[in-house]
This record gives sequence, structure tokens and C-alpha cells, in this order.
Amino acid sequence: MKCIVHRWLIAATACLLAQPLLAAPQAQPGDVGLRHDIQVLADYGAISGPVTTWPISWDAVLADLEYVRANDIVLPNNVMPTFERVLARAQREARRGQASFGASLAIAEEPANIRGFSDTPRARGELGAGVAWFSERFTLDLNISAVDKPADGKDVRPDGSQLGVDVGNWSVAASTMGRWWGPGWDGNLILSNNARPIPAFVIGRNRTTAPTPKWISWLGPWDMSIIWGQLESERAVPDARFFGMRLNIRPLRGLEIGLSRTAQWCGQGRPCGADTFWDLFLGKDNVGDAGTNLENEPGNQMAGFDARWTNMWFGTPVSLYGQMIGEDEAGGFPSRYLAQFGIEGSGITRGQTSYRWFVEGAATSCDAVKGTVLYGCAYRQGIYQSGYTYYGRVIGHGLDNDARVVSAGAVVGAADGRSWQVVGRIGELNRVGSDPNHSVAVNPEDLASIDLQYSFPSKIGTFDIGAGYERREELASGIESSDTRGFLRWTSPPRSR
Repeated sequence: MKCIVHRWLIAATACLLAQPLLAAPQAQPGDVGLRHDIQVLADYGAISGPVTTWPISWDAVLADLEYVRANDIVLPNNVMPTFERVLARAQREARRGQASFGASLAIAEEPANIRGFSDTPRARGELGAGVAWFSERFTLDLNISAVDKPADGKDVRPDGSQLGVDVGNWSVAASTMGRWWGPGWDGNLILSNNARPIPAFVIGRNRTTAPTPKWISWLGPWDMSIIWGQLESERAVPDARFFGMRLNIRPLRGLEIGLSRTAQWCGQGRPCGADTFWDLFLGKDNVGDAGTNLENEPGNQMAGFDARWTNMWFGTPVSLYGQMIGEDEAGGFPSRYLAQFGIEGSGITRGQTSYRWFVEGAATSCDAVKGTVLYGCAYRQGIYQSGYTYYGRVIGHGLDNDARVVSAGAVVGAADGRSWQVVGRIGELNRVGSDPNHSVAVNPEDLASIDLQYSFPSKIGTFDIGAGYERREELASGIESSDTRGFLRWTSPPRSR
């Protein structure tokens, strides 16, 4: 795919390679209460860097908050409890030279098969343990879990681990951490935590300070992530590789922009050399390009952009956000867009309880914004016939392809660390027709669901309790089905917000 996104990302890569590198402790996607707090501080200007790319560096968060405190920057009184809470956690998480240990236990009945930002259990039973240690030069965050009757057959998993080295202001690491690229709360079109984390070599920026040269200083604080991942062997093209790049800028306090690009390439029976990767990187990978045919086509790519704009309406932050991801290229730009749009708002009561609400719509068909959509296109590819998946789950939006769904949700956080979440969905799944490879609905279905979650800290750890109800109707037969689900999870040490 050849597009303007390439020029942005190539320029950013050149800047990256001219810099020293750093690894640092990171907050992984999954903790909705923490994400809500960080977004509150970003909307009020206490955090100046981008916050729609996860994992997010604790050093970046800590640097921004300490700058606010050192320079006596005034924040509204009702924001200060959130500021103090996140500052205390950032100081604890970014502490060097001390080891920490953790454990977790989860049981679930009918684990959710459509995942949003929240890290709910993936199987009926999960038992995990981990150790983390950070020095001035090294990052060690090792986690392992045992899973009961997993859908992918992998009952021992190292998900959520990272081993990195500190050199300057960048991170270089071997990682199995989850990723979330974009502003959506119930899904993202290009990279989310719907699938298990892809084992990868990653490079990411630590602190997100703005560039100093005047000719690019208008970009504001910026972030960048590059990943080289390895997909599984049990797929149509075994051992295919995964490549991703994301550039995040914040040119204005209320505006955040992201440019993302991913690719599946290499694998058994496919070209894997440096020349192949270079052609892929430059976008010379479509059949019909000079010298490109089905035998030497470098890979399958997606690319696009997202934006989140915030303004103070009626004295509280209200944001509009959207993401457009192209499955193809036309005239040097992404085309055949998948689309996602949303609106969200937040506030803080006099009792220091904070809240956030959102309404979000996602359409996962190609040409979703046109009058006539193209079915059977999104997250599918002729060569990589397992699709845009990892162990059977879509790497992008949890709805899989050809869905049209509206989500609405709310997050409420108390000052003592308790939090409540609710998400409801209504819409259509797999509108194209029968598809045995569809990860959510083999046949076209109408969907209506609601999920609730309550989290509270205790002396022995944090407890998460979730429950949900889902109703589906198969359109061809009219057959209706309904399911209830629930889970209980314990995590130690306590996960304070």
C-alpha cells in the first residue's frame, strides 16, 4: 500500500534512528479506570503527551505530572485528587532498583467473545504470577499464566512480559505486551487487545517531549511505536511475520492525531528477504506494481489515521474522535476504509467521584463510509487466508469483518479506588453471509448485549467482578439465542487507580 502515511512514518523512523534508545516500565491496556484517569489529566493539560497509544510509558506520565507540580501550574480543585492519585502510582511504578511480585486468579463462565479495552478473562480459568524489576539501564517484567481449556490450545502463556534495555529516550525490548492503537473505548480498527499479544521486538519512545527544531516544533509532544512480530505456525501461511508502526502527535492541547500502519508478510513459502521488506516498507507490494506478482507480493497491509478533539463544553471536557483504516490503496492514499466514530464526555462530582461516558459506532466493512459497501474484504486477504488474525482472533476490532454496531458505555471511579463500568452494544454482525472463518458470527446475526464490571481494592489485592447478557438473532433462520456470562478475578498486589 502506497500512501501519505508512509512519508510521515519514514521521516519519523529516520529521526528515531538518529536518537539513543531507552526502555522503561509501562502501563498495559486493560485497566479502564487508569485510562480514564490519565485521559482526565490529558484533557485538563496536566499530561501534555499523546495518550491514545498503549502501552503507555510511566516515565512519560511521571515527567508531565512532576513538571506541573514543579512549576505550580494551577489545575481545577476537583481534578487534584485524580492528579495526586496518578502521580503516586506513576512514582511507584517508575521506581528503579526494587523488585515487585504479583499473582492473579480468574474464573469465568462463558468468556466474552467481543473484547473492548477492558482486560477480561479469555478462558474459564486463569492462574498467573509475575515479577518486575527496573534499573537505570534494564527493564524486566516477566509474567506467566496457566489457562484452563483455552480456545487456542495454549495452556501456558507468557503474555504481558517484556525484557528491555535503557539507552537514552527510547525503549528497545522483546515483548509480549498487549497493544491498543487509537482513541476508541470499545474497539480499534487496526490494533487492539482483542487477540492475544503478538510476541515482538519493539521500539518505543519513553518521554514524549516535543521536537526542538522550529520547523517541526508545531508537531507538539509526540510518540512512536515500531513492532516486528511473529505470528503462529497454525495458520494458512505458517510463521508469517507482523510489522507495525504508529506515530502519535499532539499539536494542540485538545487535539491528538495518530497515523498507523501494519503488515503481514513473510511466512512459509513466501519471500522473506531484506529486499522484500524494503519493498513492503516503501509500499511496492500491490500486484500490478512494476515487477510485483502473486508469487513475490511482499505482504498484506493496512494503514490509516485517527484523531481525538476535545473542548470544554458547559465547563467539562467533551471529545469527538474517529478512526479511518484503509484495506487498500488508490492514488497514493489508503482506500476502502473501515470506519469508527465516537463522542465522549467526563466530569467530577463534588464528592470527588469521576465519571466518563461514550457513544461509539464501528463499521468494519470496506468502503464503510460510502453508499455501497464492499463485503468480504476487511481483515481478509487472498494469500494470507487466515486473515488479519492471531490464534483465530482479529488483531483489529473485536467485531471481526462486516459488522455495524453502536456501543455506549460509562466509567465511574471513586476516590478510594473503586470503579464501575458498563458497556452496551446493539447492531449487526457478519452482514455478508455464511463465513466459517468468522470469529464472532458464522452467519449474519443481530446483536444486543450489556456488560457490567465492578472493581474494588482490599488489603489482599484487587477484586474484579463482571457480569453480562447477550441476545442474538440469526437473520436467515430467525432463531434467537441468549447467554449470560460472568467472571471473578483477584490480583495482588492491589491495583490502585
